[in-house]
Amino acid sequence: MSFIEKYTPYMSEYSGEFADSGNINWLPYLMYFHPSNHRSKVVNTDEAGFRYSEANGQRYSVADLGSTDGVRIIAGSSTVFGMGASEDKHTLASRMTENDSREESWVNFGGRSFNSTQEMILFSLNSYRLPKVKEIVLFSGFNDLGLARLPKNMRKDHGAFFMCGIFYNAMENKNNSLFKNWFKGSTDQEDEPIPSLEEQIDYAASLTLRHLNVWQALAKSLGVKLTFVLQPLSNWVRDTGSKEEQELFSELEEKGNFTEMYGDILTQECLQNYAGKLEQGAKKMKIKFINMSPIISEKTSKDDWLFVDRIHFTDYGHDVVSKLLLNELT
Repeated sequence: MSFIEKYTPYMSEYSGEFADSGNINWLPYLMYFHPSNHRSKVVNTDEAGFRYSEANGQRYSVADLGSTDGVRIIAGSSTVFGMGASEDKHTLASRMTENDSREESWVNFGGRSFNSTQEMILFSLNSYRLPKVKEIVLFSGFNDLGLARLPKNMRKDHGAFFMCGIFYNAMENKNNSLFKNWFKGSTDQEDEPIPSLEEQIDYAASLTLRHLNVWQALAKSLGVKLTFVLQPLSNWVRDTGSKEEQELFSELEEKGNFTEMYGDILTQECLQNYAGKLEQGAKKMKIKFINMSPIISEKTSKDDWLFVDRIHFTDYGHDVVSKLLLNELT
C-alpha cells in the first residue's frame, strides 16, 4: 500500500471528478469551475459548483444559504476550496465557523486552480447571491507566483491560468474562429527564456496587488473590512515536517515534479521577498496583510501533521490554521 493510500485515501476524490481531466464545468468568464451538484462522502457542491460547509449543525454554501442574515467570506483557490479535507466539515470555512464566537457563518468562495483574476471574477459574479456581508478574507498568493514563470505570450494582460495552453491551442486551431489571429503563437515558447525568480516575484506581486485593489473597491462598496492572507506552503512553514508529511512528499515527488518546477519558490528567501512586496502594497491600500507561514511555524511543532502535500492541509491542519487565522482577525 502506498503512503497516499495509507494516510490520505480520500484524496482520490480530488484527483477524480475535481482534477483537470475530471468533470469540471467550462464557464464563460471564469474558464472552469467545480462540477455542480456533486455528491460524495468527501466533497459536496451546490447547483453553482461551490463547496458546502458544515458547522454548528448546519450545511450551507454560496448558492444555498437558507435564511442566513449575514455571512463572512473566505475566498481563494484550492486551499480555501478545501483540497486535503476528508469531509466538507474540515475545510477552512467550516472550521472557522465552528471556532468563531461571532454568529455569522464563514462561506467558502474557493475555486480550485484559480489565479487572482479568477478569484476576483468569481466573487464579483456571485456576490448577488449573498445576504449582508460582514467581512472578507482573501487567502491566496501562491498560484500567481507559480504561474509567473510562463512566457509573456501565455500570461498576456491578466496573468496565465491553469490549462491555458490547452485553451490557446484549441482557439488557434479553430479555423473559423474570429479570435484565431489573436491567439496565434500563444504557445510558442522556444525563443522566450524562463523569467528569473526576481522577475517572477515582481510580476506575481504586481498582478496580485492589482486585483487586490479591485477587491478593496468591492469591499468598500459593501462597507466591510478586507484582509489579505498570504497562504502558507509547507516549506515556508518549516524545512522538515512530520513523519507523515515526509513520506507523502517523497511519494508525491515520484509521481510528479513539484520541487523540480517550484523548488526556487519554496525557499525562505523567496517568501520574505514576495511577502515583503505584498505587505508594502497592501499597506498603501490600507488593507490588513497577514503572512500565515511564520505564524504557523511559531505555534506548531515539526511533528504536527499539517499538510497532505506542499500546499494543502490535513483535517488537523485546517483546524489549526483556522484558529490561528481567527486570532489574527479578531
